[in-house]
Amino acid sequence: MPRPTANESPQRAAILRAAEEVFAEAGFAGAGVDEIARRAGVNKAMLYYHVGDKARLYTEVVSSFLAEVEGEVAARLAVAASPAERLAGFQQGLVAVAFRRPEYPRIMLRELAAGAANLPPEVTARMVRLLGVTREIVAEGRRAGQFRDVNPVLAHILVVGSVVFFANALRLRDRLAAHGADLPPLDGAEAAAAEITDILLYGIAARPNPGDLP
Repeated sequence: MPRPTANESPQRAAILRAAEEVFAEAGFAGAGVDEIARRAGVNKAMLYYHVGDKARLYTEVVSSFLAEVEGEVAARLAVAASPAERLAGFQQGLVAVAFRRPEYPRIMLRELAAGAANLPPEVTARMVRLLGVTREIVAEGRRAGQFRDVNPVLAHILVVGSVVFFANALRLRDRLAAHGADLPPLDGAEAAAAEITDILLYGIAARPNPGDLP
């Protein structure tokens, strides 16, 4: 759930929590202000007073996710020594937010399916900043001879997309297991996410003979 700030009113915090839940369940188009107000225990007049209309609610919710991601990523990059550690730290920052606030990957997957049609400029600006971080890490890795020549935008899509899809797929995995699917065990979600990071780093690593798998 969103972390309330020191000066945030209980009503505003409740509204944002409810909005996060409803947007995760129904997406922007399917979410109703009436339902958000009902879950928050306020009337619509109070909702509009404390936050604003549905578009403003969506902006506040998604911005709070991305602000948290930026903070997690920055903390990990500050202690990472190599480009590989920095790229792993970037992905681990995403994972931390995705599992602390599970509505985040659900909302983002719905938004991707909608063609990112509902993202306001202040949200896309945050996304551009995060893309810039990936570009810098990839460029640094190439200069150091640790990464091969890869498209940094594709690398970013793989980093972010793998986390968003993995977090959403865990519930599907549980349903498949309940119906008798023979699935290998997961050593916890964080361990599985770390394995995804290892796979990504293996794919981006420089090779003695370009085009050959070691």
